[in-house]
Amino acid sequence: VSLAQDLLQTSLLPIRSSRCARAGRGGAMAEGALAGRTIQEVDDMTLQEQLYLFERARRLKERHSGGAIDAAAAAAPPLCIVADADVSEKAGDHDETVYLMFMEGSTRTRESFRNAAEYHGVKVNEFQAETSSFQKNETITDALKMLAVYSTKRTVFVIRSPLEGVCCWLQTTLPLHAEKFGIPRPAFLNAGDGRHTHPVGEMVDEFSLLEQMRWDNSAIHIALVGDLAHGRTAHSKVDGLQVFRKVRVDLVAPGAFAYPVEYRNKMNSHGFEVRVFGSVEEYLEGAADSLANIWYFYQCQFKRCGELEPGAKDELLRKVTFREEWQPKLPANASFFQTLPRDKERPLIPLAFDSSPLNAWDRHASNAYYAHVVLLGMLFGRIGHGIPSSDSDDAPNKSRSISKVNSSNSLHSEHPFAGPTPPSSLPIFLEAVDITSRDNSRQFGRARPGGTEPIANGLVVDHIGRSPDATLCWRQLRLVRHILGWSKYIGSEGVYESTSQRDGHVMKGIMSLPNFDFTQVSVPEMKVLASVAPGCTINAIKGSKVINKYRLLVPERIYNLPNICCRNELCVSAPANRQRDVIAYFERAPFYETSALPGCQAAEYLFVCKYCKWPHRYEDIWTDGGEHHFKMT
Repeated sequence: VSLAQDLLQTSLLPIRSSRCARAGRGGAMAEGALAGRTIQEVDDMTLQEQLYLFERARRLKERHSGGAIDAAAAAAPPLCIVADADVSEKAGDHDETVYLMFMEGSTRTRESFRNAAEYHGVKVNEFQAETSSFQKNETITDALKMLAVYSTKRTVFVIRSPLEGVCCWLQTTLPLHAEKFGIPRPAFLNAGDGRHTHPVGEMVDEFSLLEQMRWDNSAIHIALVGDLAHGRTAHSKVDGLQVFRKVRVDLVAPGAFAYPVEYRNKMNSHGFEVRVFGSVEEYLEGAADSLANIWYFYQCQFKRCGELEPGAKDELLRKVTFREEWQPKLPANASFFQTLPRDKERPLIPLAFDSSPLNAWDRHASNAYYAHVVLLGMLFGRIGHGIPSSDSDDAPNKSRSISKVNSSNSLHSEHPFAGPTPPSSLPIFLEAVDITSRDNSRQFGRARPGGTEPIANGLVVDHIGRSPDATLCWRQLRLVRHILGWSKYIGSEGVYESTSQRDGHVMKGIMSLPNFDFTQVSVPEMKVLASVAPGCTINAIKGSKVINKYRLLVPERIYNLPNICCRNELCVSAPANRQRDVIAYFERAPFYETSALPGCQAAEYLFVCKYCKWPHRYEDIWTDGGEHHFKMT
């Protein structure tokens, strides 16, 4: 009961957003727009901010090129206005820190950031996960709370983790910790999380693609080839390629490597022109007159493919490998990119191409340093002044502002049943039901055989867990009593066939609490009830009449409740990963087709994990009897 009471008090506390946290700290010099920003996904930066990053990196590279820059590219107009072009990107404060936290193997990303941090003259620390307190079951949150206070100025954490959504979680909890100790808000950079995304890698990709296009972002035609199912930067392409105004994408991958349907559909929704091919050979034959001039190859990740039939590995490799004799079929200005490291024995691109004009991957690898130098300068707040913000309010972002999350804070102390009529304003999940058009007397003679008798005074919750399956109704009834702490009250409950015409032939749960003081039911309690039993009605009974009634709608967000958890075994919030600090948090989204739910063809809503973006049906976010361990199939 005490747990439920604590949850009722905290269920509407805001999760801090990166967008609200962008205001700079006070001081002689205002900080740039990205000071202390967390970047979990590409779209945590607006389009204007990305173009600023690429333009500053372009200028940095030109200054250090030694005259090796193509004249036509150097003469190209800037991608955007750089209002603070006279300000050095170098942080130059020895009290600022970069922590490299690589819990998975990395060479290029880690070393690029190490050298970029040293360029800035800040402290550079490498966190050794294999010899850290992680081996003593310390959580990521506890470890970073400690590391964040080891500097008196801002710290940037560059994190690669096998768990998904780590940076998104940390940005909700570490800013308060930093504020407590009077230090600047830390920044968190996702350098690859599980199977999800790699925004840092994608930013380097887009910088290199813009360079390849001689800084013309009007259009691009690109072929993505190889393991598109498991490539993290392949997933990030759906947002990263929006730096180009017109995008044509050819997806070249066999079934086991196919681009997930949700990303393909999102590309279509962005207005990309998308074509799909099953192999390189099929692409060369089927699109011979309209091949892309830029090809990006993704190395095969067979460890993530599960069990493969004998010979399947060789067949998959054959379909995504470019053969040397196909080179004459390419457009005259073709260039190849590829993820690294590559398989030295079975390369997707012939080794003979290393010294050919097709080789764009070497230049791409060198570009990481320049992009990372500028990105760190922006996160330290040294640069990033005057970036237009006209598109920021419309840019997709999974972190909602405090004002939106807190939209019903003014109602926290209100009790909708306390007055004779509903309050003048209600949160969007609460709908007052008109009871004036019918006789609302509770007649004892109307009790059904085996059912509960109507009560004279108290509270009745109806339409709980409407479903053809009575078992689900009973489960929702148990959850309502447990989570709201109502098990201490006398009352009755049962599952019956609904008589409502709008329900059809379904079952519903009813809970009756005689002499319950309904005037004390608060808005936070109603939100919890709406989360557990959306669609139910809650009725105040006095003198055997319904005097007030509300219908509870599906909330936009469900979090801070027991018996909910993300089904993605790699999510930072999954109980099996023992990150005890992380609060399961789901955001409602319109239904969309997704490879994560291959058998789900339709639903009114999906509930998406705030951290790892794994989609769930409503019934799948709940656990039974405290059981928190799931095996993905």
